[in-house]
Amino acid sequence: MTDLSNHPLVLHADSLVETPPAPQTQFVAERQVAFLEALAVTGNVRTAARRARVSHQTCYRARRWSG
Repeated sequence: MTDLSNHPLVLHADSLVETPPAPQTQFVAERQVAFLEALAVTGNVRTAARRARVSHQTCYRARRWSG
């Protein structure tokens, strides 16, 4: 697993999961990065969420928690 705890796009570094792989409802660091990179390109939350293999509801939930 790549250490992403200091990556500038990680929203919740304290939620990094070592094992096992997280289900789609958990917004682990790799999916956060993939989502934010896709969002920067597409400008669309649902499309970016689909590319990051996470539900759009999870993305919106993370936004509310970080706020």
